[in-house]
Amino acid sequence: MFYQNGSFTVPSGVTQIKVMCVGGGGGGANGHQSGGGSGRVNSGVFTVSPGAGYQVTVGSPGLGAANSGSSTILDNTAGGSSLFGSLTSATGGNTQTQVNGPGVGGGSGAGGSCNCGGTGGAGGTNGGNGGSCTYTGGVGQGNFSTHFGTFIGCNNFTAGQGGAGGESTCSGGGGGGGVLMNGIGPLGQNGTAIFSGKGGQGYGGGGGAGGYDGVYWAGGNGASGLVYVEW
Repeated sequence: MFYQNGSFTVPSGVTQIKVMCVGGGGGGANGHQSGGGSGRVNSGVFTVSPGAGYQVTVGSPGLGAANSGSSTILDNTAGGSSLFGSLTSATGGNTQTQVNGPGVGGGSGAGGSCNCGGTGGAGGTNGGNGGSCTYTGGVGQGNFSTHFGTFIGCNNFTAGQGGAGGESTCSGGGGGGGVLMNGIGPLGQNGTAIFSGKGGQGYGGGGGAGGYDGVYWAGGNGASGLVYVEW
């Protein structure tokens, strides 16, 4: 199991491995914009040779957008890709760069925002689309729990909940939900105000958007990805 970059050497006698990659979560936008999409999920079963080595890259968390004196979206980034050598990979969750655009996509889509009044859209769960308000939620990859059934070892994988939408004069969306292992995992960060959109649960969870009440509040960072190996 990899929480950070590293390398994997196939143990003696092992000729088959199972790998799952979860990309990093996208950062939430500032103001009344989209949350961040969760990292995408991919897995596979691979024939390998004992002693073979593979470089492992764990998707970095996307950065939330900074506070701003205008609706301009500043400094946010998408989540990084997770890779297991050249065998398999999963891209990170998207981040919003378009003012007044729909929610962004990812493993689970981010919640869409509200121009005035109402609660922002919640982030999607288990590959679902994000919820909508004035703007539609982001598109998820579809039921990613189908990847979990490949793994029958000590660890149990489930889908984390998408983050709740914000509640302010003009509300931001919640971050897309990621992947939990044995019921636990990191969280995408909430936007920086008490009423901001909330981050998605789990590895690769998206950050919540900041919301607006006269200040375009900063969005939250996404959660880091994961690379899991079983044999």
